[in-house]
Amino acid sequence: MKAIILARVSTKKQEDEGLSLDYQLETLRNYAKENNFQVAKEFVFHESAGHKIRRNFDEMMDYFKDNTDVQCILAFRVDRMTRNFRDAVALDTLRTEYNKEIHFVHDRLVLNAESVGRDIQDWDLKVFLAKQFLNRLKEDGVNTWRHKLRNGEWPGKATCGYKNVEIEGKKKWIVVDEERKELTIKAFELYSTGGYSYETLAKELANLGLTTNTENPKPIYKNCIDKQILNNPFYYGEMAFKGKLYQHHYEPLIPKWLYDKCQQVRMSWHKKQYKYGAKEFAFKSLLECSECNKVLSTYTKKGHNYLRCHTCKKVHVNEDVLLAQIAPLFKKLEMPQIVLDDLKVQLQKNHENENAFYDNNVKHINSEIEKNKTRMKVMYQDRLDGRITYAEYDSMIVEFKNKEQDQIEQLSKYSMADQAFLVTSSNLLELASRAHDLFISSQAGEKNKLLKFILANLQVKDEKLVWKLKNLFDGVMKCNERHFWGELWDSNPRPSGPQPDALTN
Repeated sequence: MKAIILARVSTKKQEDEGLSLDYQLETLRNYAKENNFQVAKEFVFHESAGHKIRRNFDEMMDYFKDNTDVQCILAFRVDRMTRNFRDAVALDTLRTEYNKEIHFVHDRLVLNAESVGRDIQDWDLKVFLAKQFLNRLKEDGVNTWRHKLRNGEWPGKATCGYKNVEIEGKKKWIVVDEERKELTIKAFELYSTGGYSYETLAKELANLGLTTNTENPKPIYKNCIDKQILNNPFYYGEMAFKGKLYQHHYEPLIPKWLYDKCQQVRMSWHKKQYKYGAKEFAFKSLLECSECNKVLSTYTKKGHNYLRCHTCKKVHVNEDVLLAQIAPLFKKLEMPQIVLDDLKVQLQKNHENENAFYDNNVKHINSEIEKNKTRMKVMYQDRLDGRITYAEYDSMIVEFKNKEQDQIEQLSKYSMADQAFLVTSSNLLELASRAHDLFISSQAGEKNKLLKFILANLQVKDEKLVWKLKNLFDGVMKCNERHFWGELWDSNPRPSGPQPDALTN
């Protein structure tokens, strides 16, 4: 009689420490030899017996059905063949409808179409016990996960940018992977600009050297960018598990505001097409059609940039024609040196006031953060001593962590505001001293920033630009046209028109 052999282990640990494949195969081959079975094929695999689709098991079942001359399956034990009722029903169908035999060598159990009574009862009982064993393993796993999550620990494999390590006492922990840290952060920074799709971002990061892991490094790919990185709250301090967020105790890589910005880009209906989103044009997102008030799009053909209106089709113009019209405007914005000197003094005074305000607020926020941390330590001790329940602790810790995150974001915003003031001041002085040369010599992206800086709105009618200066620069241009700067200088010279204090508004 022809037979097939099935040998299976569920995990690598079981292979190393428990019922190895070599031992199963040796036992089953000896059994086949002793009982004059001709082994047609051996199915040997590592595979879970849970709810997952078991491709190798299904392949064995199909082979058994298709080859009518093969009449018998040899397995070591019932739990090597199945630990779920789905497979048990399929095997029982082989026995009753296909007239096949199933031999469980270690259990000394043989089933065929004639089996009744005690053999069937023994079979049903062993399937039930195998299923319950699997259920207990699942329950133990879920309880372990929940316990670790409540304690701020991630029980699984570290995501990209982190790595699993063992610390004192063989305790498992997750630390920042210094080799991949910067590129992982760069993934969020690049995507937040709105100029990248998952695919283009994956290619960019792969070219820079970002890999999926350190053990078996492979170039980063699209699905990893989507599911494991950009949509994973782990990077700012929270773990997502079955629709619920838990605070973790590992080092965050990014602030929450950056993560939220990436989510806004992902969900935005107005996200730019990635093919052109990362390109720089002088009038990008600035120009409107005077007829329909729709934003003009820019495209490149034979080395030249053109702007056109896709809605009313009444505008189609070479970018160079428009640049030639706008360039003279910057010549009219250059200030006399005496005005620049006074402007620097006023900006310095404003910056000193900004610094005092910034320092006071930073001290207050840092004080609140320390108070918050002290309260969380007391609350944790109350939980250990049983003065509050797990549910109460979980509820309060989320509230405190959210408050702490808000405070950290406030600090970040103050820092960004201070930096923005310095950058704006620097840009103003540079623009006031040599506006025309700066515009002519700048690249497309810098031209775009300069135009946004001085213009309130910008339209095109046929091939002519129609613009309106922001109030500050409109005043500067009028003073230059009237040569009105020097007439108002006295022992305390101050320029006419818009006052320097307005520069900080």
